[in-house]
Amino acid sequence: MSLGTINTILNTAPIVIQGATRLIKLIRDQGSENKPEEEIPETIEGIKEEVARLHQRLDTNDESNVEQIKLIEELARQNESLATQLKSTITHLNRITILAIIAILISIICLAVIIN
Repeated sequence: MSLGTINTILNTAPIVIQGATRLIKLIRDQGSENKPEEEIPETIEGIKEEVARLHQRLDTNDESNVEQIKLIEELARQNESLATQLKSTITHLNRITILAIIAILISIICLAVIIN
C-alpha cells in the first residue's frame, strides 16, 4: 500500500465512523419513537389531535429518512474514493512486481554470464 492510500484511509476513517454512528443513532431513535398506540379518541377534537400527531410523526419520519439517505450517499462517495485509491495502489504494486521480476531475471542472466 502506498503512503497516499494509507493517508486517504486514515483521513476518511473517522468520517466513515461518524457517518455510520449517526445512521445507527437515527435508526435507534426512530425505533424508540414507536410507542404503544393510545386508545381511539372518542371526540372529534381527539381525532383531530390524533391526526395532527400522526402528521407530525410522518414529517419527523420523512426528515429522518432524508437524513439517512444523505448519510448513505456520503458513505457511498467515501467508499468510491477508497476503491479508486485502492485500484491505483494495486496498479502501482503490479508495476513494481513486474520491475522486480525483470530485475531478478537480469541478475540471473548476469550471474550465468559471470559463471560461464
